[in-house]
Amino acid sequence: MVNENEVVMLLLCVGVFIFVISKRHECKRIPHSELILTAFYIFFAAVILTVAEGFFSPVLLNILEHLFYTCSSFIMLIWCGMTFRGNKGDG
Repeated sequence: MVNENEVVMLLLCVGVFIFVISKRHECKRIPHSELILTAFYIFFAAVILTVAEGFFSPVLLNILEHLFYTCSSFIMLIWCGMTFRGNKGDG
């Protein structure tokens, strides 16, 4: 069974995905953009798995969903560390 909040999350992610694809040249201005975009794509895949598990193979897709959320979070952690790390010698 699919929850309404899961469908809303999927629709929001589809909107963000369309925005990111249409503005991909501008997204490259973000520091280390390849990491943050990879994290979003993996997060988007996890959201798709969340909805798909309501239709078939709920145990396997649930495991994959949480694995994808974990991977996305670790990539975001790496991106934050690379982007916001203070440089020695600054002010």
